[in-house]
Amino acid sequence: METTEINGLGSIHISQRAVSIIASMTAAGISGVSLGATIAETAAKKMGHASLSQGADALVEGQEAEITIRLVVTYGYRIPDIALQVQKSVKDAVEVMTGCHVTAVHIMVQDIDFSQMNAISPKDAETEGRPDHDRK
Repeated sequence: METTEINGLGSIHISQRAVSIIASMTAAGISGVSLGATIAETAAKKMGHASLSQGADALVEGQEAEITIRLVVTYGYRIPDIALQVQKSVKDAVEVMTGCHVTAVHIMVQDIDFSQMNAISPKDAETEGRPDHDRK
């Protein structure tokens, strides 16, 4: 499905893929976040077909969009804080760029990224701009 707007000059169609790409690129720009992938996205990437919408799916009905984001969160970041930041940023970006009303942004944390674990300890996370992981 896609969103369609008809005006005096014609019609404007915004595809689910376009909404997914906006959501994916917005989420990927947040510190402490990388995008998860479905099995199909992982296989496509291995064959050299990277997708700009990796990690995001959008369901667009009329002027409303429901989005699901699959995340990998960097170790040391507080997951609820990161998830909320992604939800707000994605909702705002999609609404501003498409004019669609975003009814929900669902977050699925698929994994934790430990690749930077040796670079910084969780105790130092706050001084490096990361939320304090011990906070409740």
